Amino acid sequence: MAQYGNGPVALRRCGRCALEWFDPALEGDSGFYSQLFTGLIRYEKWRWEFDRAARRIANGARVVEVGSGEGAFLRSVLPRCSSVEALEKNPHAADLLRTAGIKVSEDDVRADAQVRPGRADVVCAFQVLEHVADVRGFLTALAAIVVPGGEILLSVPNRERFRQGLEPNDCPPHHLSRWGPRQFSAVAEALGMDLVLVEYQPPSLSQVRAARQRSVRTALRPVTGAWVAQLAGRATARVRMPERRHARLAAEGRFPSRGEYGHTMFAVLRRRG
Repeated sequence: MAQYGNGPVALRRCGRCALEWFDPALEGDSGFYSQLFTGLIRYEKWRWEFDRAARRIANGARVVEVGSGEGAFLRSVLPRCSSVEALEKNPHAADLLRTAGIKVSEDDVRADAQVRPGRADVVCAFQVLEHVADVRGFLTALAAIVVPGGEILLSVPNRERFRQGLEPNDCPPHHLSRWGPRQFSAVAEALGMDLVLVEYQPPSLSQVRAARQRSVRTALRPVTGAWVAQLAGRATARVRMPERRHARLAAEGRFPSRGEYGHTMFAVLRRRG
């Protein structure tokens, strides 16, 4: 249990799909995210999943992105789409999107889907799902916006990524749920959609080397002492994982089979026609 707001918060896990969520879950409002992204956190100019998503968008597609931030992804596909639209709660980011010529709504996606269903060939939500308290309602809204045969493109942080414990932003009111590789099959089943693919961002070279260094250091420390174990771990990690080998394993998608993940998971769901 961790202290949050006026009372304790528990981290719970679904017995069926292993989704983890915080209880109670209090979503950050527009004021929270406006303050958050004018502080130390900045919107990223590009993300690993943007390349994967862009490949799935056909010329002339109608695209809606929920939680667009300052619009890095929409700006990249804008020239070849028949229409792009953003749903963004941060007023400052919404103004920047409008300046870029992108249509913006600051409405909640659940209300928006009721008023304007079936208007997009592709609906995107990158690094948004983990911020939402009503996960089922949010996903149902995305499914309502996309046309039959259209796709929902999702990305979330992978809770099984290389890290040491919970990161500060992995807790409410920023992150309200924690996702692993198993959950998207349950999402597709609940929505009556087809799960087309799930891809995993590979861990960085430094992350992979650090894991191997820790393994060697832990094994040697009782025998050699901390200083020698540290040096041996560092040298072994560089020998076992040179840059070229890391790049090859990442390109071949080999790290997930070893249980080694980078930050993000990317999933594609298709609405049945």
